Amino acid sequence: MSARIPASPSRATRRVSAAIVAALALFAPLAAATAAHAAEPAATFTLELSASAATEGDTVLATVSGADVSDLYAYDLVFTVTEGALESADAPVGPDGGFTSAVDAPGTVTVSHTRLGTSPGLSGTVVLATVPLRAVGSGAARVELSSVRLVSSTGETAEQAEVASETVELEALPTPEPSASPSDSASPSPSPSPSTSSVPAASGASDLATTGVDATPWLISGAVGVALIAVGAVLVARRRQGVRE
Repeated sequence: MSARIPASPSRATRRVSAAIVAALALFAPLAAATAAHAAEPAATFTLELSASAATEGDTVLATVSGADVSDLYAYDLVFTVTEGALESADAPVGPDGGFTSAVDAPGTVTVSHTRLGTSPGLSGTVVLATVPLRAVGSGAARVELSSVRLVSSTGETAEQAEVASETVELEALPTPEPSASPSDSASPSPSPSPSTSSVPAASGASDLATTGVDATPWLISGAVGVALIAVGAVLVARRRQGVRE
């Protein structure tokens, strides 16, 4: 019984196989590098305030830095601040070689940054944003980096929430004391005019009337007395005349 011996591969077949092996050996590392480069962007964030206390009207800078940054092409940083105590004061500042903008809303400031054109993604330790905040109230005010969204140069994304927070003590402006107006200043009082001393009026019936005493009895008594005097005078005169006769 004869057995069939398979024919040996031809020279052309051996050449194709060798080419495939060589191609795999050449492009496998590149494929692995591309896959590694397409990994999600990453960073470790810190939040710092330029002051721990401020007075109403002052500007406090909130700075976000990233450490161990890898292939960060764009990002959004959402800041939550105590409404009525802090508000956005000016445009934020981001890294060079990109475009930085901000959107303000009551109690929040969203900072966005993107690289331009073929600029490479950020890596290493980078100051991602500096946001000026104005003090408009008093008391303890909270600044929180409430969320971040990262985008790599290959479009991979990563998100984090409740990243970091800091507190600043705000003091209200003192209330100014009201200044005295010219009308409130003391004006010299006029010199007192000499008072005219009253001359007492002659005493009489009017005085009695002013004192509330009834003058009628006194007037009657006076009239009776005058009549008696007159009668007495007549009697004396007649007596003298009788003596002479």
